[in-house]
Amino acid sequence: MDFLTHLCLPMTVAYVLYREVFESPVTLLLAGFGLLPDADKFLGAPGLLHSLVTLVPIAILLLAGERMIRGEMTYATIAVGLAFSHLLLDFVDGGPVPLFFPFVAEGVGLQYPVRTVFGQGLLGLAFEGPLVRLRVLAPRPGYNTYGFIKGAGVASAMAFLTVYVGTRGGSHGPSARDDSESSVASGVRPVPVEGDGGAENRGVENE
Repeated sequence: MDFLTHLCLPMTVAYVLYREVFESPVTLLLAGFGLLPDADKFLGAPGLLHSLVTLVPIAILLLAGERMIRGEMTYATIAVGLAFSHLLLDFVDGGPVPLFFPFVAEGVGLQYPVRTVFGQGLLGLAFEGPLVRLRVLAPRPGYNTYGFIKGAGVASAMAFLTVYVGTRGGSHGPSARDDSESSVASGVRPVPVEGDGGAENRGVENE
């Protein structure tokens, strides 16, 4: 799967679920954890960071570190979720994801071999082959190519920008209803304005 999909698709979900965490644009840097597993390609050892054997200890360190420093695990939880989303996306995209590397070299992934055949079947339409198939394959050793931009990645980036810019631009000041509710909560009731020969009386009356 390409760079942009891993970067933007999980981040869109995280932003929708934990919008309050991303009030500061700096926190968008957490998106980098969605790319963390692919760092093993730069090491020439594909599978090393796609494995639960290495990712689980990293996740525990992140969670424990924020717990000790900040007394909570908010950012670490999001970072861990983004990192593990990488494995899920790779699995759905065909993998192979070596979940137990280096103890088991083979990885797993899904394939979708079904084909649509026209001119056959009762309605002139038929399907050939299984809908989904699990494949087992060892990742290629050494350095290999990496998809940077594909259609799915562009769509993911557009989705994130739409959600992010749309929600950030939709913030407005308090409405008249909010002001009214605040007045009721504080025990202050607005007094209706009455006209008397052109004179107006304005004020509030404490209950």
